[in-house]
Amino acid sequence: MHFLLAMCYLVHRTGAEMFTRDLALWLRRRGHAVTIFATAFGDMADELRFASIACVTELGNIATRPDVIIGNTHHETVRALLHFHDVPVLTICHDRSAEHGRPAQFTQVVCHVAVDENCAERLVHEFGIARERIELIQNGIDLSRFLRRGELPVRPRTALVFSNYASHDAQFEEVRAACVQRGLSLDVIGSGTGNHLPDPAEALGRYDIVFGKGRCATEALCTGNAVVVLDPSSGMGEMVTAATVAHARRWNFGRALLIRPITRENVGAELDRYDAADAGKAGEWMRAHGSLDASLGALERCAQRMALQYPVIEVPASQRANEMARYMEDWIRRGNPSAAHLGIASLRQHVEGLQQSFNHHQHMHQARLDALQAEARQQAEEARQQADLAAAQTAAQAAQAAQSNADGNARLAEAEQQTRQARTELALLQAQLREVYASRSWRVTGPLRRVSTLVRPGGPRA
Repeated sequence: MHFLLAMCYLVHRTGAEMFTRDLALWLRRRGHAVTIFATAFGDMADELRFASIACVTELGNIATRPDVIIGNTHHETVRALLHFHDVPVLTICHDRSAEHGRPAQFTQVVCHVAVDENCAERLVHEFGIARERIELIQNGIDLSRFLRRGELPVRPRTALVFSNYASHDAQFEEVRAACVQRGLSLDVIGSGTGNHLPDPAEALGRYDIVFGKGRCATEALCTGNAVVVLDPSSGMGEMVTAATVAHARRWNFGRALLIRPITRENVGAELDRYDAADAGKAGEWMRAHGSLDASLGALERCAQRMALQYPVIEVPASQRANEMARYMEDWIRRGNPSAAHLGIASLRQHVEGLQQSFNHHQHMHQARLDALQAEARQQAEEARQQADLAAAQTAAQAAQAAQSNADGNARLAEAEQQTRQARTELALLQAQLREVYASRSWRVTGPLRRVSTLVRPGGPRA
């Protein structure tokens, strides 16, 4: 088959743009011919053309009639169906509130697709499309790119804000504060901070907890991360669990779930719900139900049924005129959307360039500040340790000196005691000796002592 995919532009790698890219590549691998019509292309055009996918900005450049038109944005879909006026059209609503999510209401449109229940509600409640005419086909993830990471640790260590809408603002700082309180390092991936990764699959495996919504949350779950539904520009939801993943998936982990403000208390409460085993089960469910093959296979079958059931759409001229008049009335009331899209796309690129440069410098300054603070903390800790060591050494030396002094005093006291005892004994002996010398017996025995001296062997000789 020949598919014509209509999209406003392929420049920023948003969810709808990445869906269009993945769909085109997948259909081409399936053997279909694919042409993408958009008002502007970015670097993705090179990748698509290398895969033999035509990328055009003028419908007149398409020489063959497509079998099916798959419209992803409102005005580009209308331009395509007016150019190929008898081709069946399938429209996809990617967003609950954006202008491009409005469905093209022409007879050629034989099927409406919503990517989640929130978009389905928009089609029913805002545009009067019967629910039975709406197919719920959710975005899928290429599991060959987003490989399963290893088992999550019992206690998380790393966290990531994964969003093109993230910036170093107050909301981001609330997330950072909650992570710091729990010893988690925090990084951010997204064009809003100047850290845009065309292929984030490899990076996701380095993180334990990911904050994101929509496609970002789906990719993180398929990788095996624990996921907190959060969008820096809208609000936050809850930690995705094995019990809630199916419900959250039907709402595409999106805006309808972002019912709480981003505060460090709310973020901290969800971080405290971290359960490695439960997050693993949620990831297994996501890989089983959220693959790109399952999602785009359902879309391919839907388009093939349309082509078989409505090979040619014949619209009476009067009906076509009425539908065109209604569209033109709306077009005039809203202004020139195509020029606005191009202008906004150009302005957005310029602003994003400035924002990326600003965020890059801010990130550099923040990193330098963090490094200086870390160095100061390290120096303070080393100084404290040295002071503690010096105090301990001083205390030990003082204790040793005190012990030595006590031992010396004890020995001195003992010596003094011995000296006094010896003097006392000497005085006693001297007194005894004086008594002997003064006694009558000593005087009487004097001659005998002298005779004894003379007759003692070795004594004096006559």
